[in-house]
Amino acid sequence: MAVDFDYYQALGLTRNATDVDVKKAFRKLALVYHPDRNASDTAKQDFLQICEAYDILSNPQRKGILDLHGEQALKAGMAETQPGTGWAGYSFDPASGPEQVFSNFFGTSNPYEALNGLASSFENMAATPKLELGKQSTHSLLLSLEEMYHGCVKKVTHERQVVKADGTSATEQRELSIDVRPGLPEGTQFVFDKEGDVGPKNKAGRVMYVLKAQQHPSFTCKGSDLLYTAQIPLYQALCGTALPVDTLDGRTLSVPVTDIVRTGDKALVPQEGMRKASGGQGDLHITFEVVYPVSLTEHQRTMLKAAFFLPQKLDAKQTKALRSFETAFRDETHGWITAFRKDGQQAT
Repeated sequence: MAVDFDYYQALGLTRNATDVDVKKAFRKLALVYHPDRNASDTAKQDFLQICEAYDILSNPQRKGILDLHGEQALKAGMAETQPGTGWAGYSFDPASGPEQVFSNFFGTSNPYEALNGLASSFENMAATPKLELGKQSTHSLLLSLEEMYHGCVKKVTHERQVVKADGTSATEQRELSIDVRPGLPEGTQFVFDKEGDVGPKNKAGRVMYVLKAQQHPSFTCKGSDLLYTAQIPLYQALCGTALPVDTLDGRTLSVPVTDIVRTGDKALVPQEGMRKASGGQGDLHITFEVVYPVSLTEHQRTMLKAAFFLPQKLDAKQTKALRSFETAFRDETHGWITAFRKDGQQAT
């Protein structure tokens, strides 16, 4: 009676070996005894037995039959007396079987390619995991128009999450210094690398501050231009005036208004807007808003009508009446020109 071959021993295993143990043993021994790498006289036979052992022990059904009935019964097969009791006889082709088993396991029939594949796998397992960059944190940098015009250095403080040595998370205060050059426009981005949150699976990301203009009591910024709404009373809109405008650098402009203006009319003062970071300066755009009186006395109504219906050519009597009116108006003691001058106007 033939003695059963010990397939467990061929892989250096005991009968209580697990599926993982079988794979590990085959991976090691197949590369050692592959005939293309091992020139010994017994390498080919050893490789054949290793591959056949793996082909049987890696298959749960074959392994079960081997453990219960032995090698001879596995290869002979058994007729089915009852449903599920029989099995076909097992055979292993010594010519093509070893190469097929090796190729199925390693994905190649070349043992050197198999070794390179294993080396790459181990390198990937041993390599330090590459941390992803954390999310970017974006904040607004609010500046006055004066700060944007002249430039400034702003100190800002932000909080970020960090991982302590014991693996717990903590909040950390970070102070950053932002150098704002004169004339930088709204929307300018100041980016700080490695100042963001730090997590177990990510490294510090970026923190970005975006320049934004605060609301100004007089001006609105549009690019490098300044927009200004000038409210002027009706008599200035009709008679003209010298409009005072306080600039961002502390000067006071005197903008002449010589034509009759209506609400919505515009005036342009070149080179009096925001500074440009590239050099030069934007413009000042003035929009007029005429303010009407809320009430008029009967005398004021009469004078307004008289002014609007004053003829271009006056007769002697009309000229004398007009001169009398002008004299009374300009009188330094009793004339109402004094109120006109207090309002910053010059009578003509």
